[in-house]
Amino acid sequence: MQQFFTPDLSSNQSSYTFDEQESKHISRVLRKASGENIRLTNGKGDLFWGKLEVLSPKKCTVTISKKEQVSPSKTTIHMAVSPTKNMDRFEWFLEKATELGVHRVTPILCSRSERKQLKLERCNKIITAALKQSLRAYAPILDPLTNLKDLQTTASVSYIAHCENTMKNPIKVAVLNQSNCCILIGPEGDFTTEEIVWAIEKNIHPVDLGDARLRTETAALIALHAALLLNE
Repeated sequence: MQQFFTPDLSSNQSSYTFDEQESKHISRVLRKASGENIRLTNGKGDLFWGKLEVLSPKKCTVTISKKEQVSPSKTTIHMAVSPTKNMDRFEWFLEKATELGVHRVTPILCSRSERKQLKLERCNKIITAALKQSLRAYAPILDPLTNLKDLQTTASVSYIAHCENTMKNPIKVAVLNQSNCCILIGPEGDFTTEEIVWAIEKNIHPVDLGDARLRTETAALIALHAALLLNE
C-alpha cells in the first residue's frame, strides 16, 4: 500500500483533504480511483488508513478508517554532516539516512567545506519522498546549515570521524550501547587539525571508520548504520 506524507494531519481527525498539488499528483500521475485504500503518516509517529472518497485534480479527500501510534525508536542518532560540493551526493545521503531511520540531520559548515549554501526546501522534498517510500512513521529533523562551532545537540555523547593519524576508537566499539548519540562527519578535505582539537576539548570523541578513505556521504552512512545496527 502506498504511503502519503500529511504533516498537518492530527490523530483526532476522521478525514483529510489533500492540497491541490498533491491532489493533482494522486489523480493524474498515480491515477488513483475513488474507493481505493491508502495509508498516511504525519511524520510524528501516527499512521492512518483510509479510503479515497472525493477524487479530482483540485481536491482529493480520504476518510480515515483506522489509526495507529507507532512507538518511537529507542535509538536516536543525530548526524552532523558537511554537505558535499556535488549536491546529488548529499541528497543521496539524506534519502538513505531517512530510509535507515536517522533522527536528526544537521548540515555543518566547516573550514574546508566547499558548499556554503543549502536549499532546505529541496532537501526536505528528498526526505519526504524517502519517508513515503520506506513507510516510516517518523520524519527526521533537518536543521539549517550551521557553523560547526555553533552545533547544538541533545545527544548523550558525540563523536567526530576524521582521517588524521591520532588516537581513535573504532566506530563499532565507540557507539556500542550508545543509543542516543551525535556523529560528526567532515567535508571532502576532512576536518582541520584545529577543528579536531576544538571537538576534543568539547568532549566529542574521535572515532575511526576503517582503513579506506571514504567519501563524505559514504562515511556518514557507514557511521549511521553502525550506530543503528549496534543499538536496535
